[in-house]
Amino acid sequence: MRVPQLAMLSATILAMGIAMAPSSLAASTTSVRSEPAVAPVTPAVVLVNQPVKSLCAGHKFTVGVWYQKFSGGSRAYRVSIWGPRHLSFFHRAGMASPAHWQMWKVLAGRHGRYRILYSGHKPGSTKWSKYQVLVSAKRCAK
Repeated sequence: MRVPQLAMLSATILAMGIAMAPSSLAASTTSVRSEPAVAPVTPAVVLVNQPVKSLCAGHKFTVGVWYQKFSGGSRAYRVSIWGPRHLSFFHRAGMASPAHWQMWKVLAGRHGRYRILYSGHKPGSTKWSKYQVLVSAKRCAK
């Protein structure tokens, strides 16, 4: 059984971890405090499933989203996939569930590169931040 690799969709997408703050700080991360500073809090607004990097054409890869309640922030997400012919063929948008992963299996019907674009809101912003993943589908011997 493959354990899904997680990638954070937030202002610092490259920091592949989750920073948790005590509940007293989580509600007021934007306020100015005169107390000694605590490590900056970067909520993981929406977690996304990192699909495999390569697979055989004709097989499926999995994309998905999940919201963590304790992270705070927006649950809104968008997922779009473009195929080897540079045409968009898969779209999902909505509010990520805090109860379970929302997963979709997508068929890589042709050999070539598939571009997956996850979008979500940065904490305290209405601007969409984007995270792109590339999946390569290769011809495989049967």
